[in-house]
Amino acid sequence: MSRKITGLIIMVMMVSAASFGQILTPSKWKVELSKKEFKVGEVIDIVFKATIDKTWHLYSNDFDPELGPILIEFDFEEDASYERIGNVKPINAKKHYDKTWEGEVSYFEDTAEMRQQIKVKSLPLKIEGTFDFQTCSDVSGQCVMGDDEFDITYPAN
Repeated sequence: MSRKITGLIIMVMMVSAASFGQILTPSKWKVELSKKEFKVGEVIDIVFKATIDKTWHLYSNDFDPELGPILIEFDFEEDASYERIGNVKPINAKKHYDKTWEGEVSYFEDTAEMRQQIKVKSLPLKIEGTFDFQTCSDVSGQCVMGDDEFDITYPAN
C-alpha cells in the first residue's frame, strides 16, 4: 500500500512541477520588410508584428518610461547597408490613463505593429538586432518579460 501512495505522490509532484515549469509566451512575433523588392536609395520599413493572446496586452514604446511598465525596446546592429530614419514607431497603439501606474500608458491588444523606417544604402541589405518587451494579463495581473531577435538579409542567400 505504501508503494502506491509513494508512487501517487511522485506522480502528483511531477505533474505539478511540469505545470509550473511552463514558459509563458503570450506574444508571438514576426519581422519582415514592407516591400518584397526594392533598390538602393529607397526608403522602406522594417515591420514588427505580434499576435497577442486573449486577455493579455503588450506595452508600446511611446509613453513615459518612469511610470513603471517596461516599454518595448529595440537594439539594431549597425551595418553599412542601411541607415535608420527616426525611431521605431507604434502603429495604432491604444492609450489610456492607468490608475495602477498613475499615468497615461500606450499598449496593444490582440495584435501589435511597430515600424522602423530605413534608407537602403547598399545591397545585400543586412539587418540584425534584438528587442525586449513586457506583456501583462488583464485577468491575473501577471506580467511576463520577453525578448526576441531579428535577422533579415535581402536578397536572401
